[in-house]
Amino acid sequence: MKSARYLISVLLFVMLVLGTAAIPAAAREPKIPEEIRLTADNPVADAQFGRSVAIAGDLVAVGEGGDGAVGAVYLFRRHGMSYVPEATLAFPEAIPPVCPQPGIVGNCSEFGRSVVIQGNTVFVGARFAPVGDQNAGAVYLFRKHGSSWRYEEKIVSPVPEEWDNFGRAVAVDGNRMVVTARKSSLEEGSAYIFEKKGGKWVHKADLVASDAAPGAYFGQSVDIQGDLIVIGARNANPNEAGAVYFFRKARDGWTEFARVAPENGKKNDQFGFTVDIEGKTVAVGARRADPDSLTDAGAVYVYSVKNDAVDLVTRLTPADISAKDEFGQSLAIAGDTLAVGAWKDDNKQGSIYLFRRDGGLWTETGKVTASDGVAGDEFGYSLAAVGDRMVTGAHFADSKAGAAYVLPVKSHR
Repeated sequence: MKSARYLISVLLFVMLVLGTAAIPAAAREPKIPEEIRLTADNPVADAQFGRSVAIAGDLVAVGEGGDGAVGAVYLFRRHGMSYVPEATLAFPEAIPPVCPQPGIVGNCSEFGRSVVIQGNTVFVGARFAPVGDQNAGAVYLFRKHGSSWRYEEKIVSPVPEEWDNFGRAVAVDGNRMVVTARKSSLEEGSAYIFEKKGGKWVHKADLVASDAAPGAYFGQSVDIQGDLIVIGARNANPNEAGAVYFFRKARDGWTEFARVAPENGKKNDQFGFTVDIEGKTVAVGARRADPDSLTDAGAVYVYSVKNDAVDLVTRLTPADISAKDEFGQSLAIAGDTLAVGAWKDDNKQGSIYLFRRDGGLWTETGKVTASDGVAGDEFGYSLAAVGDRMVTGAHFADSKAGAAYVLPVKSHR
């Protein structure tokens, strides 16, 4: 009898081992809920947590700071089925007692107006940061050492000017970074390329539009992938509808090889307000376009890039689009899925629309809203995606204290 019990125990153990081995590792990991809501440690009215967002691997970064605020960036890391606070990145310099920006009351730097994650480094844009005696803007680098995050480096424009907005948009790919200053040179705008050399970021090149003009806001948006840089100028001429410029690295430096603008664009369409690159695909947001004569409903244009040719693939609008939605306020491509924020949808409650590419054809597959959303939250104001997850900001939620949401990238209805 004893040997029989022993044999049964052995068989059960073998079955348990084999059964466990048969289950893929990914299947044994706890699944993330359909929605995870993030807030600051101590939410404060008007702080606007969710003004900017970034996601990479298991790390999420959320920028906080309304107009004229000092700002902060909150880091969260995935643990099992949740995201837990890991660190708060604060503005690392002395803060002026009064914001010198005309029309803004209070202290300011707008630290956290843009945020990017690259490996174990977080890049934080502060478009009003002091550079000498000028509020020209800067980008601050924080790196993780062991279990703590440390401030390491400040990146500034090679030619800082008052109110340049340097750091309004930042993009990083490997050892290359692009920082825009959309208000430089009478708001013509410019962009600066930095490369990492010997552990430090070194200025390498300047980019300007071939048809630069005052008020164009070249540098409203930017993205980089490999040797391709795409920059939006939301008010570019000839009719201030906006344009997007494509640059590529050549032997003699960076050159503009294409400029695209919407046909029949009108003033204040803000084509180029947002851009994103994924492989040979570039998405461009025109948040105040008027599809079907719907004022400021918004639209997104998808382009393919092959060598030096840039071709329009399609223009996207959701099936239930309405005037004043501002579809295209934010966008992000993750593989064959394109997520687009419409922050003013449904009385500014906000939403995100998902589109999927199948055989070259983009089709709307779902609409995402916050489960606790109410009018005025502006869910979808900011947006980032990677793999099967996305994060979006609702910077006016909870009396403008703000919130962010981590969500799966998949079809919703």
